[in-house]
Amino acid sequence: MHLSLDHHSGVPVSAQIVEQVKYLVVSGALAAGAQIPSVRALAEQLKLNPTTVARVYRQLEGERVIYTQAGRGTFVAPLRGGLTLAEKRSRLAGDIRRLVVEAGRLDLEYEELLTLVGREIDAIRGGKERKA
Repeated sequence: MHLSLDHHSGVPVSAQIVEQVKYLVVSGALAAGAQIPSVRALAEQLKLNPTTVARVYRQLEGERVIYTQAGRGTFVAPLRGGLTLAEKRSRLAGDIRRLVVEAGRLDLEYEELLTLVGREIDAIRGGKERKA
């Protein structure tokens, strides 16, 4: 599992890891059932304190992105399709509002925002890396 961190971005490294793992899962780069590195191994790979990686793993487990089996390791959970449309919308509402507000703050036309969102969806569906 390849993750890259930008220590100068202003985004906490834990948030960067969470976002990248989720991206790898939805893009199919990490398949359901795939084993991911242990807390210690990922901490060593990223040169981070294991406590930081453990906190990230707890968050990802809480969001049901990954799961741990005692004595076996940590694995990618199946995508969650069991939520109702209303539940899915409710979970996304805050993120969508923040995105739309930020686009407005940047004076980005909403049609351009829709174009960018469409490109991101296409990139994820194609399993490609994001393009800026």
